[in-house]
Amino acid sequence: MTDKDLRRYAEQSSEAARRALFDEYCGYVYVICASKLKGCAGSEDIEECLNDTFAAVFRYLDTSSGHNGDLRGVIGTIARRTAISYFRRLSPDADRTVSIDAENIRELPSDMSVADEAERSALSEAVLGCIEALGKPDSSIIVYFYYYGKSTKEIASLTGLSSTAVQQRLSRARKKLKKLLSETGISEEGYL
Repeated sequence: MTDKDLRRYAEQSSEAARRALFDEYCGYVYVICASKLKGCAGSEDIEECLNDTFAAVFRYLDTSSGHNGDLRGVIGTIARRTAISYFRRLSPDADRTVSIDAENIRELPSDMSVADEAERSALSEAVLGCIEALGKPDSSIIVYFYYYGKSTKEIASLTGLSSTAVQQRLSRARKKLKKLLSETGISEEGYL
């Protein structure tokens, strides 16, 4: 959707413009929010982040008169910033600054390997990158199905597709994702 399309909808009504914008970019924003908040937020927090993102987008569009072109970059930037703000607020390790002289400094557990944690983090980043490379709506379907355990029927209602279409897209997306992961050097056991 371009700015011209949005203006055309806005001429009909501002509610129609907002609905069209939400319908167009909901899956895209959800994937961004879910990837940034994975591990520190539940599905309710992610949906709240999604709603706050769109509220910020609508405020931006109401006050911005000079934006021309594709809105995807603007919406993606607002989504990332909103999700990072949520992450900082929800993360149990949000306060990471500690005095070296403090007596209550937490030490790494002896059974925790920094190298293993770094590899696991890099693997997660690579997998999420491959999921985003699938494009919309396949990336959203994969996230809904595997990360949030949603059924194909629930995904269908979230994406506006039929349940059969979701099943077909999920099957194709799995094959594409397996190929992308393989090209990246990731197997079922981890990095090759």
